[in-house]
Amino acid sequence: MIVAEQINLYLTRHSPNTFCDGCIARELSLMKPQQAQQITSALGTTRDFVREAGVCEICGRGKKVIRRS
Repeated sequence: MIVAEQINLYLTRHSPNTFCDGCIARELSLMKPQQAQQITSALGTTRDFVREAGVCEICGRGKKVIRRS
């Protein structure tokens, strides 16, 4: 499964929770954390996802997060 599919599936399974890129990268054991940022930025332009300022469900920090809409 490619990384984009992993992130899509993770967000879908955990909907409606919001997650930051760093926590997504850790949860999916991505080799390069930047992969999460690149993919969530792209997903955030679709109508299926919302990428906005918010609080991450895992780390509890206020930052840019994404969720399934």
